[in-house]
Amino acid sequence: MWRSQKKQSLGRKNFEQEVVRQTTYPHRLNFYIEPPRNEITLEDFELWAICRLHVLGEIESSLFRNKSVKEMDIILKPLIDKYLPLSSNTSRNSTSQNHTASEQERRKDHYSHFILRLAFCRSEELRRSFVRAEKELFRMRFQNEEARDRSSFISSLSFDWEIISEEEKKLLWDKLSSASQRNIDSETFFKVDFERVAELVEKRRVFVKGGQAYVPMSEQSNLVITEYISRLENALEITARALPRLDEDDRLIPILNHLSQGFTASEYSSPQSMAGEINSSQIDSLIQHYPLCMRNLHLNLRKDKHLKHYGRLQYGLFLKEYRFFRR
Repeated sequence: MWRSQKKQSLGRKNFEQEVVRQTTYPHRLNFYIEPPRNEITLEDFELWAICRLHVLGEIESSLFRNKSVKEMDIILKPLIDKYLPLSSNTSRNSTSQNHTASEQERRKDHYSHFILRLAFCRSEELRRSFVRAEKELFRMRFQNEEARDRSSFISSLSFDWEIISEEEKKLLWDKLSSASQRNIDSETFFKVDFERVAELVEKRRVFVKGGQAYVPMSEQSNLVITEYISRLENALEITARALPRLDEDDRLIPILNHLSQGFTASEYSSPQSMAGEINSSQIDSLIQHYPLCMRNLHLNLRKDKHLKHYGRLQYGLFLKEYRFFRR
């Protein structure tokens, strides 16, 4: 992935023969499933990561300032255009020069994501911050993608979505129409385990039967984003387990340490947090200040997604009062 200045063993050379394969980027969107396979310089390694960090840092800051989705899109667009531009397939295919520039943009995006995975996989708090910011970046890109390219990208992922037949759609017509709250004549539905679209179930925007959620194609972005986050969380845990292998590399560790420092500092220095106002997105970052009993309740809630009745009552009262005695 980066150029080594050390002599390579025969085994290492055999490995490099595998790495030389070129990675192509047919889509502007990316689930970052395959790791980078080509070498880059240490200068690009750090520079590309810093460019992505500019974007993710602003996303994190906007989330803690409770910016709406529309406000975040307005703030982030010029920043993304400057640091992480991605040309559409339409402009990419117009000339060979545009194609080359587009490949370089997508390569930078691909590498910078994996570099920051190394930097932010080190602790649960850093992983949460990275996933939160990457989720918003992917959401913005997905929603702004051209419909044809978005459809092509989704098809390339081979999701196990079961599209319902017209017969089943007619049989459940009233319930599907009621849940969707719109005309479903031309709507295509697919069904998945309801746990994969918990947000839609919570908002009562899908019909659920036998543990299966009937999701209209117009709501596919929710499922795609959920799938993206699930894969990213798993990948970060795998990366965290593999990270000790890099401890002997004195070129990368200082860079990774530098990249991860200060990423969540805005949580503690914003005027809102200094004034004692706390919102739900800040809870995870503040548990180090909790009494041990409340910290234990919070960690169990995150782990099991459930607390017993008196635990919920106790923790809820604590959160209501926390802002009054927080130092």
